[in-house]
Amino acid sequence: MLFIILMMLILLVSGIYDIKNKAVSMKILIFAGIVSITCGICQLHYGTTIYSEICSLIPGGIVLALAYLSKEQIGYGDGLVILSLGPVFGLINVIIGLCAAFVISALFSIALLISKKAGKKSQLPFLPFLTAGMGVVCALCSI
Repeated sequence: MLFIILMMLILLVSGIYDIKNKAVSMKILIFAGIVSITCGICQLHYGTTIYSEICSLIPGGIVLALAYLSKEQIGYGDGLVILSLGPVFGLINVIIGLCAAFVISALFSIALLISKKAGKKSQLPFLPFLTAGMGVVCALCSI
């Protein structure tokens, strides 16, 4: 539970930083990585398999691959944050959180387009939506 609270705080801070600076802080990424690795090691000690820990990295790996393939239309920082979520929340919860984040960002984007506050080429920071999506996971899945 401590790791989940820490990671949600990291998401909150990184989401605010992403809104203000349109980037992800390297210090936040390093701290998220340390929390993630520590959590993964603790879970291995208490009975989780190495296979499940590796599988929990899949969503982050896919987003990093998409960042590379899209020439960084999706940021590497977003992918690294998602990668760090895996060991803390687990594969299924990260997938649910990502789906929730995509739905929330789509609804927000539609509202911006309808109100003409943004155009088709406008860019939005993704980490605030990821924070909301993982908050939904925490609220609904009672992790």
